[in-house]
Amino acid sequence: MNQEAFKINKYILENKFDDLIELSEMVHKNQYEMLLRLIQAANSSDNNEPFVAAVLVTGPSSSGKTTFSNVLEKKLDALGFNCTVISIDNYYYGRDEIIKNQIARGDIPAEGESYDFECLEAFNVEFFREQMSAYARGEEIELPYYDFTIGKMLMSGKKIKAEGKDILIVEGIQAMNPAMCDNLGFTRTFKVYICPFNVYAADGGEDVIPSNQVRFMRRTIRDFAKRDSSMGYTMYLWPAVRAGEEKYIKPMKKYADFFFNSSLPYEIPFLKKRIFELRETLTDEEKEIMGKYVNMEALEHFLPYSGFEIPEDSIFNEFYHDSKN
Repeated sequence: MNQEAFKINKYILENKFDDLIELSEMVHKNQYEMLLRLIQAANSSDNNEPFVAAVLVTGPSSSGKTTFSNVLEKKLDALGFNCTVISIDNYYYGRDEIIKNQIARGDIPAEGESYDFECLEAFNVEFFREQMSAYARGEEIELPYYDFTIGKMLMSGKKIKAEGKDILIVEGIQAMNPAMCDNLGFTRTFKVYICPFNVYAADGGEDVIPSNQVRFMRRTIRDFAKRDSSMGYTMYLWPAVRAGEEKYIKPMKKYADFFFNSSLPYEIPFLKKRIFELRETLTDEEKEIMGKYVNMEALEHFLPYSGFEIPEDSIFNEFYHDSKN
């Protein structure tokens, strides 16, 4: 969907920005309701037989996978399902082991590039499949978690067991990869691809901000606020992130049962404000490079805006960090 600057700016100029928030969130609410109906229909049973189902969630960086999965869990719990969210990221091999294995395969990055932490081989597929199959059989499993500060998988102490009306929500880069998640013994599997699909256009519609640039801005703001990551570092990582998306995530779209558009038109005025603020932390050379990742000329057409309130369960909470520090 193409969203033009003058339409979004009008909500700011007329002091009706809350209306834009409400309309934007309503679109998400309608998508959730449609998805819930489909999941319910796929898991309906006339004789109330027990089942263990899976909802697999993937999408490119900063699409809102984590928040979406947590919100979906709450909504399915409210409908009487026993839900647990599992992140594929918790099944990474140790960082040193990933690097060692890539060197052994001859996959040595060129100068200035990094090792591939998004390929299937970076994950302990065998352990993941063992755990998921055991859970589907009704066995108790202890979930791992990945400590990114030390680069190792650890056991969390959290144990889960199917109770008869169970849905696992599995989210992550490789969540829809058949080698990871096919033939695990789940009664049913439902696959969701999430991404902000909207394109934002300057007046006249010729100069645009595509969805990958929206995701770059989201990630820059989130990582600056939550991961102590500079804008320059996010820019350094972004080419590898985009390459990984093209290689590992976009090919998964063909398996999707449902596409969730995580765009929120009200985010653009805020993204514009924060990106222009963070841009001041860059060197002159970095500012030139930034033009590859964000169409600053198109962004100029949108009025900046912040200080608004959004719902607690909004996907944008993952990226709404209004601080100059």
